[in-house]
Amino acid sequence: MSDSNKLVRGTFYLTLATLITKVLGMLYLIPFYSIMGGEENLALYGYAYTPYTIMLSIAAAGVPGAVSKYVAKYNALGAYQTSQKLYKSSLLVMIASGILAFLALYIAAPYIANLQTLAAGSGEGSWTSEDITRIIRIIGIAVIIIPFMATFRGIFQGFESFGPTSASSVVEQIIRIAVLLSGAYIILNVLDGTVQQANEIAVFAAFIGGLGAIMTLFVFWRKRQPHIQKLVETDKTDYDFSYKEMYGEIIRYGIPFIIVGISIPVMIFIDQLTHNNGLAMAGVPEQYHDSWFGMLNLTTHKLIMIPTSLAAAFAISILPFITKNFQKKEMDNVHHQIKMMLLMLLFFAVPAAIGMMILSAPLYTSFYSYNEMGIKILIFYAPVSIIISLFSITCSIVQGIDKQNLTLYVVLAVLVLKLGINIPLIMQFHTVGAVMGTAIALGIGVVLNLWIIKKYGKFHIRPLMKPLMQIGFYTVVMLLAVEVVYLLLMSTLDVQNKLDSIIILAVTVPVGAFVYIFMSFRSRLADEILGARADKIRQKLRFL
Repeated sequence: MSDSNKLVRGTFYLTLATLITKVLGMLYLIPFYSIMGGEENLALYGYAYTPYTIMLSIAAAGVPGAVSKYVAKYNALGAYQTSQKLYKSSLLVMIASGILAFLALYIAAPYIANLQTLAAGSGEGSWTSEDITRIIRIIGIAVIIIPFMATFRGIFQGFESFGPTSASSVVEQIIRIAVLLSGAYIILNVLDGTVQQANEIAVFAAFIGGLGAIMTLFVFWRKRQPHIQKLVETDKTDYDFSYKEMYGEIIRYGIPFIIVGISIPVMIFIDQLTHNNGLAMAGVPEQYHDSWFGMLNLTTHKLIMIPTSLAAAFAISILPFITKNFQKKEMDNVHHQIKMMLLMLLFFAVPAAIGMMILSAPLYTSFYSYNEMGIKILIFYAPVSIIISLFSITCSIVQGIDKQNLTLYVVLAVLVLKLGINIPLIMQFHTVGAVMGTAIALGIGVVLNLWIIKKYGKFHIRPLMKPLMQIGFYTVVMLLAVEVVYLLLMSTLDVQNKLDSIIILAVTVPVGAFVYIFMSFRSRLADEILGARADKIRQKLRFL
């Protein structure tokens, strides 16, 4: 199978799994929101999750991404014994790293909580430092196993096998949501517990989901191990790296993976530290602070993760292929893969993001309840998901062309800019200002990444212009079609009503999807992006 076909297949599996997990991640919020009783009660969940994700990235130390990259590199050179030596030792290191990271987060929890408490203010209904400390320590348990799980996935990805990652991520999400919803419901409605306890069981679900994912990966490993062992036996190379040399290389290249991995969580953490202070400086009453932060950090964030999750899937799938072809100096293949990934990402992400923006009112109401501020945040946040997606995938490309050291400077520039502009923007535009800060900072990051790719990867943007213009034009046409249908439905339906909002989405989303897909296939844009798979789809859907 050619690299292009492998890349498309891998991307398909990861994208499908990502869509399933993210859709589930959205859908569970409907009952979770109802069980918990509103955005202000979900804020505690957000206070715990952000330091957890940051520590998780530090605990992994960039090893999962580095393992994927270097397993692919050594496999391309035929050094399967070196590859095996690398990933076996990496798993052991990740077990130790997870335990140490848990202990560090446990000890640091009170200090993080105090910092968040100071930033959140002391208004009525605000969570105490003790509340936040306890929930951070509970979610920290998951840090013990998640780095091991992520590295396990990286091994499979290095072998250009994306099915195990896809399947394990779906299993992880299903188990996590099942434990989260059932646990929160039982705590509040059966045991007559508190919202604090319900949030605690919700975050502990991450640990149970991680265990389920690891068990799934072990099942795949038992099936794939004989084939991998045969590859090891064919190794006739004379590579003989010591563990010191090997881990020196991984650490050197792993640090940029850490930096990229924590970039979005750190930006969310910056929002945590600046949001309520910015609102206070702007004179917004304290009663709105936690509620609006919950909308920013959880409810709207969960919705925009659908288009951004595509980038995560593409970034994972493209790295081993670009790395392999770059090592072989096959630059035409590298350029083709970069072009294909960027176009494929934007082909799906642009209409999804713009569609979410225009349908923000029924979308927010369907998943939660009608809220003018939540809808306003989503209107601005939805298109920003395109920038987030581009930042993720361009960082992965930069790492693939062996310039991962430069990502360090790009991410640092992004974070410093975000920190500098966040409070002024929040003071001026309230919670929407935090979204603007993210858009501006990451937008600069995308421009810098594209410059690096052009300079060191010898990649030219010009071949992208025609298909990008087509994507933009078809998105505008789709938008107009959706807007017309939306306005017609609004004459008889009330967007403030949950059932009516669901009906609006059930009608407008298929209309928008049909218009966009129809034009893309008729113009052959889909063929340029999807390749031979476009013809297979056309044969099944004869109207295309």
